[in-house]
Amino acid sequence: MQHTPRPAFKAGFDFLGPATLVAVLVFAPPILWGYPPVSLLILELAALGLFAHILQRPAFRAHLPKSFLAALGLFALLPLLQLVSLPESAWSALPGREAYAATLAALSGDNAVGSRSFSLVPYATEAAWLTLLPPLAVFLLAVGLPDRQLKLAVFVFLGMATFQAVLGLAQYGTGSVAVLLHGPGLATQNARGTYASYDHLAGLLEMALPIALGMLAYHWHGVRQQARRYHGKGLRARLARFLTQEAGINRTFLFAAMSLAILLGLVFTRSRSGIALAMLGILLAALLFARRVGGRISGVTTVLGVLGIALAVEIGLVPVLQRFGMDATEDARWSIFAGSLGAIREFLPLGSGVGTYPEVFRGFQPAEVSGHFINHAHNDYLEWLAETGLVGGALALVFLGFYVYGWRRVWKKQEWTALRFMQVGAGISLLLLMLHSLVDFNLHIPANAIYFAFLAAVFLHRQETQAPRATAAPKPAPRTQPIRPPVPAKVPNPFEESPG
Repeated sequence: MQHTPRPAFKAGFDFLGPATLVAVLVFAPPILWGYPPVSLLILELAALGLFAHILQRPAFRAHLPKSFLAALGLFALLPLLQLVSLPESAWSALPGREAYAATLAALSGDNAVGSRSFSLVPYATEAAWLTLLPPLAVFLLAVGLPDRQLKLAVFVFLGMATFQAVLGLAQYGTGSVAVLLHGPGLATQNARGTYASYDHLAGLLEMALPIALGMLAYHWHGVRQQARRYHGKGLRARLARFLTQEAGINRTFLFAAMSLAILLGLVFTRSRSGIALAMLGILLAALLFARRVGGRISGVTTVLGVLGIALAVEIGLVPVLQRFGMDATEDARWSIFAGSLGAIREFLPLGSGVGTYPEVFRGFQPAEVSGHFINHAHNDYLEWLAETGLVGGALALVFLGFYVYGWRRVWKKQEWTALRFMQVGAGISLLLLMLHSLVDFNLHIPANAIYFAFLAAVFLHRQETQAPRATAAPKPAPRTQPIRPPVPAKVPNPFEESPG
């Protein structure tokens, strides 16, 4: 006898997935625990719960084309494919393996190994694949959420970014990262939040700023629309205008405060790339949202920018400006870039294996940075190409093409709802972090990778179609009976016998 699940169990299961997603968005940066492996382990366990929900409710299929899902599947399987064992002779013939093969042969002597994994550092590739699970689970679950739940998740993301910005401002003001966590005695000249690097806090805040500006534009436009409904000068019209605008004004001020806090937090990270991209984000938001709210949002962003600069000057902008006075040619990134290009050429066309960059780069490390351990290329694209070769490069181009195509889906001539403003803001956010990844490794930070995947889900989400309102059917016209001629009375026949 087959038992059907109880409705209460179904409701609880449906709630568990979005609740886990919200928990991942809140605790993606290590807040209550400062040791990264512990927080990463918790995120990976949460990803397993999200995948269990996704398998039961594969709603993402209705939002993503099959070609995108195929590319995403290859992206998820690529590290596992690099763990496949190859015969020793085939492994030695791969590009870039000659020196490794000679060294391993000298060390093993007569005890030759019959096969080796494609990846030069298999345990690093396995760890990189596990780190990939949380962003992938967040993306697949979020893209299939109902509109209302997705908007609530976006508000959680904005709240988390605002918290990080305020925490960073407190750290900058006190000159210590001992605020909330990290332990006492650690001085800082940058806003860091719960991140180890100020550049990574800047990556989070530059993703949040366009969405906060989008919600500010949406609610400000709503207040203006409500004001037009009650244009009279009498007491009754003024009272009605005030009551209808009060909620909209409160929300407008809330998102204005959020935008200002995020902007200030980003400025005082003192990240040159982050500040430059924040200015680009404000410009793009003003251009894209102005057309949808009457062409006056540029004035709002100008006022917000001027207010932010005024507060920044009041807090102390001199250390921030000193960062821009540094000679960019003295940055060690250029030496790391040169070594990374050498690694790419050496391992083309297949790469060295996902997650192997820190170990492989030692063979290409320039003398200018010889005294440092370089764990990332400070350019996510160069690092990805070194590890995955042409296959990874082709995947990156495919995803870039879907990003460009996503703008066609978002930029429609339909009614712009709050979710549509969020999607446009998310599109700007994705662009900013992709540009930031040219000079940093934000996408290799688990928290920012999760937020990037979440915003990609918001951007590619298909909004629910609004069913037309049911209208009362018109009453049918009364049916007119056709006029029939009267039936003549029957004349009795005298020749007809009567019954009985």
